[in-house]
Amino acid sequence: MYFPDLFSKTFFILGLQLLITFISTKVVIRYFQKLYMQGHPHVSGVNNRFGELDLNIEFNWIKPYFYTLLVVDIIVFLILLFWGRDQLSTGLPLFCLWSILTGIQLAFALIAVDENLGAKVLGITTMITFIAAWFGIYSGIDFSFMGKFLFFGLLGLLIFNLARIFFSINRNTQRIAAAFGVFLFTGYLIYDFNKLEQLSSRGVNSWPVAMDLAIDIYLDIINLFIDLLDLLSD
Repeated sequence: MYFPDLFSKTFFILGLQLLITFISTKVVIRYFQKLYMQGHPHVSGVNNRFGELDLNIEFNWIKPYFYTLLVVDIIVFLILLFWGRDQLSTGLPLFCLWSILTGIQLAFALIAVDENLGAKVLGITTMITFIAAWFGIYSGIDFSFMGKFLFFGLLGLLIFNLARIFFSINRNTQRIAAAFGVFLFTGYLIYDFNKLEQLSSRGVNSWPVAMDLAIDIYLDIINLFIDLLDLLSD
């Protein structure tokens, strides 16, 4: 009989959540494309420089739904973070719900920029993730020393993103911050994949640990995707 190891458990949870996020993102984008084709008054579109349709949604129309979604997303994430990590029976459904909500928000982010960038950004994110996974797992280097540096980098990026809400920051500075975010979350991917390898080599093999690692790596990938989108957008 086969008993899954820590790698199998972690990648099962992570792969499932990324698939759910991808599907929910695609469904939402297709929904608004359908509304555009039907001539919905709050959904418009223009052709980008490559001749592809770039949707525009009137923000005041979706504003109450957007903020409600954001609040629910935060609440579900906090429940998952503090109460759902220890038990697969409650944690996995919560993670699935959070992945759906994240996918919807990613769809709004892509439409706000240019949804046609999605495939390109996804491809780059996938490539970076695989390289970081290989480096973190097979390099033989202990990357645990990176933890404190990554934490302070994350703190600085959070402060900058909060400042963007209240102050006008020029686009070049935003691009620099996005590039820093790409570098930061690539580092987090290496760190978390290395943590997975270290725990597995010590014989750790439980669903709660796999859930914890999957949440961390999922966050790394989603934030990497968002910063790449910010960096590559006009």
